Amino acid sequence: MTRGDQSGAPAVPSAAACRSLPDVSDRPVVSVVVPTRNSGRHLAEYLRSIRAQTYPDLELIVVDNHSVDGTLQIAHRDADLVSTAGPERSAQVNAGVRVATGTYVFRVDGDFLLEPEVVAECVEHMRRGACAVVVHNTADHTVGRLARVRKFEVDMYKYSLGHTAARFLSRDLFHAVGGLRDDVTAGEDYDFQNRLRRAGVRIAFANAEAVHLDEPTQLMSVRRKYFRYGRDFPNYRRYNRAEFRQQLAFVWMDYLRHWRRFLAHSALGAMFMAYHCAKFAAGAVGYASVLGARRPLAPATVSGNDNKSA
Repeated sequence: MTRGDQSGAPAVPSAAACRSLPDVSDRPVVSVVVPTRNSGRHLAEYLRSIRAQTYPDLELIVVDNHSVDGTLQIAHRDADLVSTAGPERSAQVNAGVRVATGTYVFRVDGDFLLEPEVVAECVEHMRRGACAVVVHNTADHTVGRLARVRKFEVDMYKYSLGHTAARFLSRDLFHAVGGLRDDVTAGEDYDFQNRLRRAGVRIAFANAEAVHLDEPTQLMSVRRKYFRYGRDFPNYRRYNRAEFRQQLAFVWMDYLRHWRRFLAHSALGAMFMAYHCAKFAAGAVGYASVLGARRPLAPATVSGNDNKSA
């Protein structure tokens, strides 16, 4: 949480205060921007979780990337505004923010279930002087064994700025730092967070979470995803040379900080290490396959429901 909070979260180093905080004396509108691509499986449930937020002043924007399932029908039924954009998720989010009218924007992919207090808690942090808020993305562990491994992993990142990114912030600040880069599709969250950090903004953490529903059930699908990410890593590295080694390292400090968790759940920890090795190797192979390229690759197509919490 922000410095001085008594919720139990570790203090975040306070950067410079926002130079021009929006007026939060009343109830500012929050524009929730949802990029989708063939997200019909969970989209209705997700959009219901937005409508069920305890904070009432919401604008719900769905930006679809040419879905061929029932995504658009659900979006037109449940969202305030629906548009089409591509070629991938970063461009979709930018398009959604451009048409947003809210004081704040909150970007969440189309297969996450929000706990009811997420938006209200984020707005409260902004009232207290935060410039942006990180909402933790956890995994739905009921999907299967791999989902339990993923939850073991991503829950180590809660209250850590090393491998998370603020997705709730003022619309003006989103534009001021340049939005998401259209040519970065692997690590776009890291890239955006790095720019917030360089700008010296103050970051807060929400306690309420977003639960990722569309968890992978097969390791091969994870390998394919990280191979695609690896092929795009040169684009991320081009903009983030100072942070590249730390953020894409094999061993992260978050793992070392949670060593007791590995001891308490040794079997799950062993499965996580096997999973981590598999995804890291796939990413390394993808990255190595383009190391000799003289120019950055065109961004790989990434769907709006492709989880980026790890």
